[in-house]
Amino acid sequence: MEKIRPKAVIFDLGSTLIEYEKIPWSELLEVCIKSVDRFLINQGVKIPAEDKFYEVFCEVRDKYRKIGAETLVEWSIPVAAQEVLNRLDIMNENGLADKMFDAFYKPVEEQLFVYDDSKATLKKIKENKLTVGLISNTIFPDRAHLNELKKYELYDYFDFTIFSSSYGLRKPHPDIFIQAANQAGVAPSECVYVGDRYIEDVTGPNSVGMPAVLKIVKNREYPENIPFDIRKIRNISELFEFIEL
Repeated sequence: MEKIRPKAVIFDLGSTLIEYEKIPWSELLEVCIKSVDRFLINQGVKIPAEDKFYEVFCEVRDKYRKIGAETLVEWSIPVAAQEVLNRLDIMNENGLADKMFDAFYKPVEEQLFVYDDSKATLKKIKENKLTVGLISNTIFPDRAHLNELKKYELYDYFDFTIFSSSYGLRKPHPDIFIQAANQAGVAPSECVYVGDRYIEDVTGPNSVGMPAVLKIVKNREYPENIPFDIRKIRNISELFEFIEL
């Protein structure tokens, strides 16, 4: 397959550069909600029984997930936290919803890790004077991910970052890829997108004429109809098999 000669390389974040799924999200969610429950109790906030709090949180989450799946409009944990407080008749005083997010996110932070080849790959691309960007589907505020990029010494390699929670739309919506190309200052065809999910990270960029490379993640289920001839890698450092610097 002929190598791509991009002017910009745009990355996904989770499971591409940093791993967030050391344990399944379904299991992690329960731990996160219990962390919020303990936080509110320690703050002296009167809340219902733990199972009721969990039930309300999941109802709100499922509502926003359904909207996101149908419209590709993104939601966020702080917005959901505010609705949970409203449903439970708890006042959002002194930034309580934002503090709830911090409690929710703490178990996530404790189990994530950066891939060994992420920094070296970004460094090599940046040394060759290419624009480096990031598009991430996330229900977490930008600040959480920017802090992670700084913690793992990846932040300085990016010329721009786009997080769906603040952008308002999620991949594979074409607008988010057009926005990335605009921020890179080049046409979509002059970029390459690298991510680990077929629909979001291959069909999404391809819909605007942006080439893509799919990072295959172990134990991830992929659609059976993935074309045989798409560009695939298993480690991010293998990207250079498909792009010419």
